[in-house]
Parts: sequence; structure tokens; C-alpha cells
Amino acid sequence: MLRNFSVKNFRNFADWLTLDLTSQQYEFNYSAVCGGVVKHAMIYGPNGGGKSNLGLAIVDPVLHLVDSPSYLASLDGNYLNGSLCSELAEFVFEFRIGGADIVYRYGKNSLMQLVYEFLEIDGNSVLEIDRRKSTLANIKLQGAESLKSDVGESSISLIKYVHNNALLDDTPTKKQFEELLDFIEGMVFFRSLSSTRMGEYVGKNIGVKRLSQSIIDSGAVKDFENFLNRAGIECSLIVDVTTNGEKCIHFDFGGTRLEFGSAASTGTLSLGIFYFWWLRFQSGEVTFAYIDEFDAFYHHALASSIVEKVSSSACQTIMTTHNTGVMSNDLLRPDCYFVLDKGIKPITELTGKELRRAHNLEKIYKGMSS
Repeated sequence: MLRNFSVKNFRNFADWLTLDLTSQQYEFNYSAVCGGVVKHAMIYGPNGGGKSNLGLAIVDPVLHLVDSPSYLASLDGNYLNGSLCSELAEFVFEFRIGGADIVYRYGKNSLMQLVYEFLEIDGNSVLEIDRRKSTLANIKLQGAESLKSDVGESSISLIKYVHNNALLDDTPTKKQFEELLDFIEGMVFFRSLSSTRMGEYVGKNIGVKRLSQSIIDSGAVKDFENFLNRAGIECSLIVDVTTNGEKCIHFDFGGTRLEFGSAASTGTLSLGIFYFWWLRFQSGEVTFAYIDEFDAFYHHALASSIVEKVSSSACQTIMTTHNTGVMSNDLLRPDCYFVLDKGIKPITELTGKELRRAHNLEKIYKGMSS
């Protein structure tokens, strides 16, 4: 899992910003943490404060480590911070994976252009290059000795270079290296605040253009119907064929059938997008999900049920919201709620109170904000 993350000179983050996901000692809601790391977090903050950009920064390794990733078009022309001194966006990830502490640091001067890159596994440097000084890479992984150390003008990631071209020896370090790649490949940022039917996401290209296609292929139409009904949307769903001959989910009104994507309200479509990703949570395809403005179209009671559902998943998640109604110890814990405003800290560090389960976190947060 991701334990600590820092970023600088990326979009609106001119100075170093650090998100520390180390958990604290609370004797409740154990499923919200794992191995001393916050597994399910919630981030609050003002509009324009950087909640979306933080998510884009956290999933940034997908862009250079995964083949043909999907990403937001706005990243092409708006990647570096706008200040004149911003030549590199810099990132530091601290993972706890396979029992090992892994540190991955790199800098880019554009969306895909890596300038420097360092990887440490349990305190040992295994990959490093700094193209500002030399095109020579230092690769210390058993089985990669035959690889060329001079990468020339190529901006390819050393991690990807080794993964694609070396047959590593079967060692614990190899296993941890591969588990790191698997974790990053499963990272995704998504949100439903979009005019597109699939919402917007950054992550591995999933090759799916329609919600219906994925849900039908997963054999989950009935479960999706039950999910919508539990969310308060009374409906009956059926698979029918469109005029183009494609199978698609329709609302069944008895004598009338309407295609889901065309007839669904914004809120219902948002639930469809969430369910689409929920299937990938369940299958293990997603290892880390940053869900931006997750409840933008939801009633407060529905938002709480979505948090409960997400916090039961196996993958690590971070959700952003303005809804203080879900800031509750009934859902998560004090060390899981963060406030992003110039810096980012858990609410436990923003109050002099020693927060316990009986405290009303929403009331305390509103008191701090007033």
C-alpha cells in the first residue's frame, strides 16, 4: 500500500506537499487501516485547493509505467506548476509492499519525460539515473547485468526498461519489484463530474467504452439492479439489443424499454460509473483508487452507504468530498479524515482535542472551519 507521498511543482503545488498515511492508535474500525497504514481515507478542502490535482499526482506513475494509459487531456498542457522556476515536477512515493519498504522518487519536465529516477527496496538502491548529469544508469538487480547501462536519449523509465528486457533472478527483491509494478498498474483516478458517459479516469486502458458492456460481460446486471434499488432508485433492468445490434442495459417499464445511458439521470449515471469501478475493486484489477468528488450527485444518506461499500473493499482508497455528513467515526476513524488547505493533515493534528470514538467529528471540523 501507499504509506507516504510527496509532490512538488506539479500543477498548483509549487512547494512540497506531503500526505502521510501512517495510521494512529484507535481501537475501532480496524478495516479502515492495514499494517499501520490508512487503507481508506477521505479528503476535504476548499474549491481550487488541489484535491483533484493531488489524486492526479498520486497516480502519475501509471503514465510512464503502464502501456498506453488513459489520462485526462488537460494534463498535456497543464502539467508543471505555473511559476517561472518550475522546471521539474517531483514525486516521492513510500510504499509498503510484500513486507518491504519501497521508496520511488522521480522528476519529470513533462507528462512523459522522465529526468531522474531512483528506486530503493528495503534501504537498498536498486535503480537510479539522473539525466541532468549522465545518461548512464545504475542497475543493481540480479539478472539485469546484461542490460546496457547507457540509455542514451531515451526517456523510458528504468523500472519499465528492466521489466521489459531482463529476466531477473528469483530473489525476494525480484518479487517485491514485480509486486510494486502490479500495484502501480492497478492504480486509478476517477470521477463522474463529466459530460462523458464513462466519467473521467486516469489509469490502465481498460478497453471499455460503455457501462453496459462491462456490466453485461461480468454477468452483473441483476446485481446492478439490486444496487440501484438499494440506493433508492426503483427500477427493473433488462438486456436488450440496440438499433446498432449491440447488447445494452435498458430500463424495463413493462411496455416500454429505455436505454440506460440515455434515460438515466445524472445521479443514476454517476452510480453506474461507481458500480463499473466497483466491479474492478471486486475482481482485484484495482489496487488503489482515488475517487474524486465521489458524492457530487448523491443524497447524504446514499453518500454514507457508498463510503461503507468502499471501505469494505480490498483495495486502498482515497475519496474527496465537501460533504461533512460522512465525517463520522461510524464510517471511518479520525486518522482517516484529512484536510487539504495549503498543506494536508489529518484532523487529529488540527485540533487540541484527543479525538475518540464518541466525538462528533463533523461538529469539531465545522468548529475549526468557522
